[in-house]
Amino acid sequence: MTIDIHAHIVPESFIDALATEVPDARPKVESRDGGWYFSYPGGRVSGPFPAGMFDVGARLADMDRDGVDVHALSIPPPQFQYRLEPAAAAAHARLYNDALVDIARAHPDRFVALGTLPMQDVASAIAELERLVSVPEVVGLEVATNVTGTNLGHDSFAELWTAIAAAGMAVVLHPSDVAGHDRMHDHYLHNFVGNPTDSTLAAGSLIFSGVLERNAALRIALLHGGGFLPYQIGRFDRGWKVRKEANARIDRAPSEYLDRFWFDTLTHDRASLEFLLERVGADRLALGSDYPFDMADPDPVGSVRAAITDPTALQKVLVDTPGTLLMRTSQVSHA
Repeated sequence: MTIDIHAHIVPESFIDALATEVPDARPKVESRDGGWYFSYPGGRVSGPFPAGMFDVGARLADMDRDGVDVHALSIPPPQFQYRLEPAAAAAHARLYNDALVDIARAHPDRFVALGTLPMQDVASAIAELERLVSVPEVVGLEVATNVTGTNLGHDSFAELWTAIAAAGMAVVLHPSDVAGHDRMHDHYLHNFVGNPTDSTLAAGSLIFSGVLERNAALRIALLHGGGFLPYQIGRFDRGWKVRKEANARIDRAPSEYLDRFWFDTLTHDRASLEFLLERVGADRLALGSDYPFDMADPDPVGSVRAAITDPTALQKVLVDTPGTLLMRTSQVSHA
């Protein structure tokens, strides 16, 4: 059963619910130029994408076409909405998560949910996390690689990371509001360069701040092949050895934390995927497509099969590793 850990959705029911509760976050759905687009109140436009972004029936047909059995449904970056006021952000996260759970319950063999949290307010984020702990369809979380410019290793998030680790939920990090975006307006570079850059920055922040050291149960997945982390981990190690700014909070080399990360297969390049498999191993590599965006792999399973010919490794990457990642390692109870 192939499992895709990188698949976005904005359900129709969620869009409808936003109209009443959080209208400032509600996109307008538009069809033009052979694709669908979301236009947000602030002026941002997201697209093009197929109807499967919001239509479950269309998504199921696309999954069957692509040979993907299960989508781990997650929020796309424009919908993170980390700039909302705390009360609106909490309502937004609740509505989104409930919509995902409804879809997963209606199609239990095809979908699981990666919940979203109102990260701009840690108390609200912990409250939503505690609510999701009792919902079995929510198998993990998706969090942006920064929160309106604040790195994930910032001390303000310490309590939240502890709570997530205790909940046993994996966290998939997705780039958003990427560093250096002011220099990446041209040529869509904010996606090509900005996304892998921000994933690398987020990973570095979690390593060097000591978040991973303090939370041994925390599991982090990096998308788009892990950004530049697998390729530049040696540079992290060198900096840790020679720069006091890098070794103030961790007593081990950064490369010793590499096995705390999982990576998706979205490299768009066979040689890169082969390198990633060799660098991190099949136990840390999971199918990821970026459905339904135009930057997705149009044949995600085929790309993996072309690069990974060993049957055991292939089984792990397509089935076993994503299944293990999306399994809670423990569960805390709440009165």
